[in-house]
Amino acid sequence: MAVSEQAILDALHQIPEERWEQVLSFVQSLNPGERAIYTGADMLQSGIVGLWADRDDIGDTREFARRLRRQAENRHEAPDATGQ
Repeated sequence: MAVSEQAILDALHQIPEERWEQVLSFVQSLNPGERAIYTGADMLQSGIVGLWADRDDIGDTREFARRLRRQAENRHEAPDATGQ
């Protein structure tokens, strides 16, 4: 499916203004050459701080985060088509 610039713009025009910051952040994340530097204030405003605060299904959040990190570090990815 060919995607035109106009199709992308049309889709963006459907997004409510209150979500524009999220959209911009996502679009910027697609360009690996331009990494934003986030301050502590940026992180607080992002909504990521306290993300797990109301979850009661994960127990100790620090231990949960440690477990996720261990799993990510030990994950073995399947080889690609070249066997790499």
